[in-house]
Amino acid sequence: MKDKLFKVIDNLKSQMINDVCDLVKIDSVGTVATPDAPFGKGPLSALNHALKMCEREGLKIKSVDNYMGYGQWGDGDDYIAIMGHLDVVEVGDGWNHPPFSAYIEDNKIWGRGALDNKGPLIAAFYGLLALKECNIKLKHPIRIIFGTNEETGMEDCHYYLSKEKAPIAGFTPDNKFPAIYGERGRAMIRVSGHKKELIDFVNEYLMNAKPNGDRLGINVKDEHFGEMIIRNKLFENLEHDYLAVKFSLSYPNCNIDEIIDKIRNKATNLKVELISNSPCVLHNPTSTLIQTLNDAYNEANNDNKKPTTTTGGTYARVCHTIVPYGPSFPGQIGIAHQPNEWIDIDDLIKCAKIYAYALYKLNQIDEFK
Repeated sequence: MKDKLFKVIDNLKSQMINDVCDLVKIDSVGTVATPDAPFGKGPLSALNHALKMCEREGLKIKSVDNYMGYGQWGDGDDYIAIMGHLDVVEVGDGWNHPPFSAYIEDNKIWGRGALDNKGPLIAAFYGLLALKECNIKLKHPIRIIFGTNEETGMEDCHYYLSKEKAPIAGFTPDNKFPAIYGERGRAMIRVSGHKKELIDFVNEYLMNAKPNGDRLGINVKDEHFGEMIIRNKLFENLEHDYLAVKFSLSYPNCNIDEIIDKIRNKATNLKVELISNSPCVLHNPTSTLIQTLNDAYNEANNDNKKPTTTTGGTYARVCHTIVPYGPSFPGQIGIAHQPNEWIDIDDLIKCAKIYAYALYKLNQIDEFK
């Protein structure tokens, strides 16, 4: 069956490229909400286009109040999901060509969203179409879900799950291969106070220090994620000779309240605030979902990789029955959010084949444990 699915993907290559380019050409940066577009006209336009693609291929479609939308093949409530996003980050400067031109050069599709996340999402869509083309008998319906607010809060996913039943299993093609069984925690810390005391704190504990927070006593680590990482230090000028510094923590499985207490113990006469926090997501690496996805990757690539974790953040933080899975391959450097974003066409096809085979294997499972 693997070879049959792969052949279908090869036959659909030109159509897949065209569909990716058509989506990349839509400026889907989130903007001001309107009554019918919760995250702006651009994301809604991309969503409507994606749903028309699903309808073209004979999938049942539904818009969940324009927050998310989906195409579904098969009947039933207990569905397997592909969940990705159509919204993109701001364009920024430094582009060699217009960022929404979707031009093809050097066997790459260039443009904002080509890699993050329109290209991989369409690759997964074609993985689903390959199963449909092969008339695979479904144990579970398969639903491809298109999000519109992943980059700026994931409110779309929260809303979707308030209206629709969660999938029994699935993946988001928005990170790296092989199967990802955990995402690091993320927290934003703000320390503020009188300028001299704040600068003394920064010099003592943050400047020219290891990024693991050892001077602060927060250099925790675990077997899944490794050590704490301090990133993105940024000063803020305040009134009346006061100053603040913000920094982010990329943290392993630990108690964030204890981490904050340790920072407060060092930050004498300063105010320490937890501005935002997204806890770790950690699945059992031997679970049915993780092992099935990982096996599909290895069998499709004649490889022997083990499941891994990530520093990134995906819809898997909100929808806990899915995990990150592709599109970047081991050793590739992430270019998402950068000028001149691109996806390699050979990688696009390779992803579609992996996703087709993964969906086939997931469909064979009666119960996910």
